[in-house]
Amino acid sequence: MASIIFRDSNGDNAGDFIGESTVTQSCEPCMKTNKSKTATVFCKECDEYMCDTCKNPHTTYKTDQHTLVNFLDKKSAPVMIDMKGINKCNEHGRDIEFFCQDHSKLCCSSCVLIHRKCGQVDEIANVSRQTRPELQALKQSLIKLQSEADDIIADCKQSETVLNKSIEKMSLEVDAMRDRMIQLFEVAKKKFITEANEFRTAESKRIGNRRETSSKVKEDICTVLSMCCIVLERGTPSQRYIYSELIKEKRNTMESNIHDQRKIKVAPTVIVSFSKELTSFHEVGSNIIQLNYDGNKTVKTSRIGLPSQPRQFTMELLVSMDLPKTGDDHMEPCLSGLDFLPDGRLVAVDNHNDKCVVLNDQLQRLGKPYKFKIRPLGVVCTSHGALCVTFGSKKVVLLLSVSKDNVIKLTRKIKTSSEFDSVCCMSPYHMVVSTRDDSRHARMLSVDGVESDFNKLVFAKKTYKAHGSKCTYIQSKNTLVLTDRKAHTVYLYDTLMGTFRAVTNEDIHIPIGACVGPGDTVLVCSASKHSIVHMSVKGEIIGTYPVDMRFPNSICVSKDGSSLAMSNCVEGIRKLQLYKLSPATS
Repeated sequence: MASIIFRDSNGDNAGDFIGESTVTQSCEPCMKTNKSKTATVFCKECDEYMCDTCKNPHTTYKTDQHTLVNFLDKKSAPVMIDMKGINKCNEHGRDIEFFCQDHSKLCCSSCVLIHRKCGQVDEIANVSRQTRPELQALKQSLIKLQSEADDIIADCKQSETVLNKSIEKMSLEVDAMRDRMIQLFEVAKKKFITEANEFRTAESKRIGNRRETSSKVKEDICTVLSMCCIVLERGTPSQRYIYSELIKEKRNTMESNIHDQRKIKVAPTVIVSFSKELTSFHEVGSNIIQLNYDGNKTVKTSRIGLPSQPRQFTMELLVSMDLPKTGDDHMEPCLSGLDFLPDGRLVAVDNHNDKCVVLNDQLQRLGKPYKFKIRPLGVVCTSHGALCVTFGSKKVVLLLSVSKDNVIKLTRKIKTSSEFDSVCCMSPYHMVVSTRDDSRHARMLSVDGVESDFNKLVFAKKTYKAHGSKCTYIQSKNTLVLTDRKAHTVYLYDTLMGTFRAVTNEDIHIPIGACVGPGDTVLVCSASKHSIVHMSVKGEIIGTYPVDMRFPNSICVSKDGSSLAMSNCVEGIRKLQLYKLSPATS
């Protein structure tokens, strides 16, 4: 018996199914008589292998014309293949000889007993002569699957290349963001150091003035005291009387000077405070960077809001209070300025009754109101318990302190060169104020009374009258916000770049008060629309919120962004309201 190792063009892949195929050619008639001879021819009609001895009687005694082909012609003759056991029944280990059409199952002689009740069980030897299996079609389908597998492998290689490149690009993007953050931090540090040096210069000047004044008073005291001792020891009664009367006036002046210097408070120690965005950045830790991919449809961003878009919020009315005239008022209250202290207490200035009041979270008055001699306009909390109040045409600003037990005291009076209307916080030591009758629509004012301008900004060539424009300032965005009541416009100035946006919208009509909203956005009172307009620093309208108040005028948001207070100044329907702010659900 001859044995040949046979492979076709797809042999490498076929080996995965049945391994290497061993081809044997034996004469089938001889095998029936237990003889073994090598087959040389194949009868296509009988599907039978024969040797030279058996082929002659085969052609002689067969009635039909049979075609014999030389078995050595591999293209025309089939071969006997060692099937490597795949032609054996897995269950019984016997040769597969039958096919059950009912169950589409190959069977051995033992399986036939199980399928004896089936309608059609055929011997493979018979059916294979009648209908040849569609092996060629199966081969083509396998080739097609092989091609698809090749495509997948090629796609995997390409995907791997793209993945590696995207990882490299992502690393570069993270490095770029890191560099931007470092640059931003350096700019902030430079600004902070400049501000600290300015404060040191101003504070040193105050300390120097205080020391110089006190030293001069001390010199005068020493001179007077020396003479006093001499007169007291050696002078006549008349001299003592005269000198006593003379130094009484000097003593009063000296006493007054010492008292004034004692009231002056200096800040020998300063500390640095970081914005809530920066502290949140630190709290998030390594989660400030998130991996996003096609299978992960949820885009993750850091909690500090670097790539995030401004979100809407919901407003829940907590307390609404009418503002009628009470026993200590000479007019119906008109709250022209509002701001929150860091602990959540609300401060309000009453323009009609010349006073400043502190309120709790139920809008109940705390402590005794502070009475002014002139009408206040705006108020802002500059630091813990420190307030700044403006007075318009009087060209004066007062600095107040508020204790934990709600006692309000005057700490400093600052005379200004401009008329200031509204006021907002720029830093713990600087305020931004809107102006009246001044081409500089907004200016800066330090707690030491130093006035300065936004030199990079170019304002429109006009001036504002009383209540014509209000301001707010977004420190993290270096953005100055000015409302223009008559033009129904909100101006957003980039104080670093010197550029601005003029925002007009059908929902913005008679914009008055403005404040910094959640996420460093802008909230503006749209008076004639009886609503609040929420916008980004780019001028995009995020949302509009109708309120239960006619012509809202003043507005402020708590330091933690959870509360909003609002008031109006319409005769007969004056209100003060407190709202709870919550992020809107998507």
